[in-house]
Amino acid sequence: MKQIEAAIANGAVHISSKEIEEIIENSNYFEEVQDISDQIQNDKVFAYHIKLDQSIIEKEIEQDLEAEGYPMDDEEEYASVLLEQAEYFIDAAVDEVKERIEEKYHLEKIGSAYDIYQGSKAMEDIRFVLTLSFGETPHGQLYQLTNSIVDGSYTKHMGGLQ
Repeated sequence: MKQIEAAIANGAVHISSKEIEEIIENSNYFEEVQDISDQIQNDKVFAYHIKLDQSIIEKEIEQDLEAEGYPMDDEEEYASVLLEQAEYFIDAAVDEVKERIEEKYHLEKIGSAYDIYQGSKAMEDIRFVLTLSFGETPHGQLYQLTNSIVDGSYTKHMGGLQ
Protein backbone atom coordinates (compact mmCIF):
# COMPACT_ATOMS: atom_id res chain seq x y z
CA MET A 1 0.00 0.00 0.00
CA LYS A 2 1.18 3.47 -0.88
CA GLN A 3 0.12 6.80 0.67
CA ILE A 4 0.08 10.16 -1.09
CA GLU A 5 -0.88 13.69 -0.24
CA ALA A 6 -2.92 15.44 -2.93
CA ALA A 7 -3.62 19.15 -3.13
CA ILE A 8 -7.23 20.31 -2.85
CA ALA A 9 -8.82 23.78 -2.73
CA ASN A 10 -8.65 24.02 1.08
CA GLY A 11 -5.28 22.35 1.61
CA ALA A 12 -4.42 18.68 1.16
CA VAL A 13 -5.95 15.25 1.49
CA HIS A 14 -4.21 11.95 2.28
CA ILE A 15 -5.11 9.04 0.02
CA SER A 16 -4.00 5.42 0.18
CA SER A 17 -3.70 3.14 -2.82
CA LYS A 18 -5.77 0.59 -0.88
CA GLU A 19 -8.71 3.04 -0.66
CA ILE A 20 -8.53 3.62 -4.41
CA GLU A 21 -8.29 -0.15 -5.01
CA GLU A 22 -11.57 -0.56 -3.09
CA ILE A 23 -13.27 2.14 -5.18
CA ILE A 24 -12.15 0.36 -8.36
CA GLU A 25 -13.32 -3.03 -7.03
CA ASN A 26 -16.72 -1.59 -6.08
CA SER A 27 -17.33 -0.30 -9.61
CA ASN A 28 -18.76 -3.69 -10.72
CA TYR A 29 -16.90 -3.54 -14.04
CA PHE A 30 -13.83 -5.43 -12.96
CA GLU A 31 -13.26 -8.98 -11.79
CA GLU A 32 -9.78 -8.59 -10.30
CA VAL A 33 -7.85 -5.56 -9.07
CA GLN A 34 -4.26 -5.77 -7.86
CA ASP A 35 -2.54 -2.74 -6.32
CA ILE A 36 1.00 -2.42 -7.72
CA SER A 37 1.52 1.18 -6.60
CA ASP A 38 4.52 0.28 -4.41
CA GLN A 39 6.41 -0.62 -7.60
CA ILE A 40 6.08 2.92 -8.97
CA GLN A 41 8.72 5.49 -8.10
CA ASN A 42 6.59 8.56 -8.82
CA ASP A 43 5.24 9.67 -5.44
CA LYS A 44 1.99 11.01 -6.93
CA VAL A 45 1.03 7.95 -9.05
CA PHE A 46 -0.90 4.81 -8.14
CA ALA A 47 -0.97 1.76 -10.44
CA TYR A 48 -3.19 -1.31 -10.70
CA HIS A 49 -3.38 -4.55 -12.69
CA ILE A 50 -7.07 -5.03 -13.53
CA LYS A 51 -9.11 -7.76 -15.21
CA LEU A 52 -12.32 -6.79 -17.00
CA ASP A 53 -15.33 -8.66 -15.62
CA GLN A 54 -15.97 -11.72 -17.81
CA SER A 55 -19.74 -11.21 -17.71
CA ILE A 56 -19.32 -7.71 -19.17
CA ILE A 57 -17.54 -9.14 -22.18
CA GLU A 58 -20.06 -11.92 -22.66
CA LYS A 59 -23.27 -10.00 -22.02
CA GLU A 60 -22.56 -6.48 -23.18
CA ILE A 61 -19.79 -6.39 -25.74
CA GLU A 62 -20.37 -9.69 -27.55
CA GLN A 63 -24.14 -9.08 -27.77
CA ASP A 64 -23.54 -5.64 -29.25
CA LEU A 65 -21.15 -7.07 -31.83
CA GLU A 66 -23.57 -9.84 -32.78
CA ALA A 67 -26.41 -7.31 -33.10
CA GLU A 68 -24.24 -5.17 -35.38
CA GLY A 69 -23.58 -8.18 -37.60
CA TYR A 70 -19.90 -8.84 -36.98
CA PRO A 71 -19.01 -12.30 -38.28
CA MET A 72 -18.43 -14.75 -35.45
CA ASP A 73 -16.60 -17.20 -37.74
CA ASP A 74 -13.63 -14.93 -38.58
CA GLU A 75 -11.78 -15.25 -35.27
CA GLU A 76 -9.02 -12.76 -36.05
CA GLU A 77 -11.39 -9.99 -37.15
CA TYR A 78 -13.82 -10.71 -34.34
CA ALA A 79 -11.02 -10.64 -31.73
CA SER A 80 -9.79 -7.31 -33.08
CA VAL A 81 -13.26 -5.74 -32.93
CA LEU A 82 -13.93 -7.25 -29.50
CA LEU A 83 -10.71 -5.74 -28.14
CA GLU A 84 -11.61 -2.36 -29.66
CA GLN A 85 -15.05 -2.48 -28.04
CA ALA A 86 -13.52 -3.53 -24.72
CA GLU A 87 -11.28 -0.47 -24.93
CA TYR A 88 -14.31 1.83 -25.31
CA PHE A 89 -15.93 0.11 -22.35
CA ILE A 90 -12.80 0.38 -20.19
CA ASP A 91 -12.47 4.05 -21.10
CA ALA A 92 -16.00 4.77 -19.85
CA ALA A 93 -15.48 2.67 -16.71
CA VAL A 94 -12.20 4.46 -15.88
CA ASP A 95 -13.93 7.83 -16.30
CA GLU A 96 -16.62 6.72 -13.85
CA VAL A 97 -14.01 5.53 -11.33
CA LYS A 98 -12.17 8.85 -11.62
CA GLU A 99 -15.42 10.75 -11.01
CA ARG A 100 -16.04 8.73 -7.83
CA ILE A 101 -12.52 9.44 -6.58
CA GLU A 102 -12.77 13.15 -7.40
CA GLU A 103 -16.11 13.34 -5.62
CA LYS A 104 -14.97 11.44 -2.52
CA TYR A 105 -11.73 13.38 -2.03
CA HIS A 106 -12.86 16.75 -3.47
CA LEU A 107 -10.17 16.66 -6.14
CA GLU A 108 -10.43 18.76 -9.27
CA LYS A 109 -8.62 16.55 -11.73
CA ILE A 110 -7.01 13.14 -11.69
CA GLY A 111 -4.75 12.09 -14.53
CA SER A 112 -5.11 8.58 -15.89
CA ALA A 113 -3.71 6.23 -18.47
CA TYR A 114 -4.28 2.57 -19.21
CA ASP A 115 -2.87 -0.05 -21.51
CA ILE A 116 -4.77 -3.21 -22.39
CA TYR A 117 -3.14 -6.60 -22.62
CA GLN A 118 -4.57 -10.09 -22.76
CA GLY A 119 -3.98 -12.39 -19.83
CA SER A 120 -4.29 -15.36 -22.18
CA LYS A 121 -4.94 -16.05 -25.83
CA ALA A 122 -8.64 -16.30 -25.08
CA MET A 123 -10.37 -12.98 -25.64
CA GLU A 124 -12.40 -13.54 -22.48
CA ASP A 125 -9.36 -12.69 -20.37
CA ILE A 126 -8.88 -8.97 -21.03
CA ARG A 127 -6.60 -7.25 -18.57
CA PHE A 128 -5.05 -3.82 -18.36
CA VAL A 129 -2.78 -1.64 -16.27
CA LEU A 130 -4.32 1.56 -14.94
CA THR A 131 -2.24 4.43 -13.60
CA LEU A 132 -3.76 7.37 -11.75
CA SER A 133 -1.88 10.61 -11.15
CA PHE A 134 -2.69 12.89 -8.24
CA GLY A 135 -0.04 15.45 -9.16
CA GLU A 136 1.25 17.26 -12.19
CA THR A 137 2.40 14.21 -14.15
CA PRO A 138 1.86 14.99 -17.86
CA HIS A 139 -0.43 12.54 -19.69
CA GLY A 140 2.33 11.49 -22.10
CA GLN A 141 4.64 10.58 -19.22
CA LEU A 142 1.84 8.73 -17.42
CA TYR A 143 1.00 6.77 -20.59
CA GLN A 144 4.68 5.93 -21.10
CA LEU A 145 4.87 4.67 -17.52
CA THR A 146 1.74 2.56 -18.06
CA ASN A 147 3.12 1.04 -21.26
CA SER A 148 6.42 0.25 -19.60
CA ILE A 149 4.65 -1.57 -16.75
CA VAL A 150 2.83 -3.72 -19.30
CA ASP A 151 6.07 -4.30 -21.19
CA GLY A 152 7.77 -5.32 -17.95
CA SER A 153 10.58 -2.84 -18.43
CA TYR A 154 9.83 -0.69 -15.38
CA THR A 155 11.33 -1.67 -12.08
CA LYS A 156 11.69 0.27 -8.88
CA HIS A 157 15.07 -1.30 -8.27
CA MET A 158 16.50 -0.30 -11.64
CA GLY A 159 15.75 3.38 -11.13
CA GLY A 160 12.72 3.88 -13.36
CA LEU A 161 12.17 3.49 -17.05
CA GLN A 162 14.66 1.29 -18.85
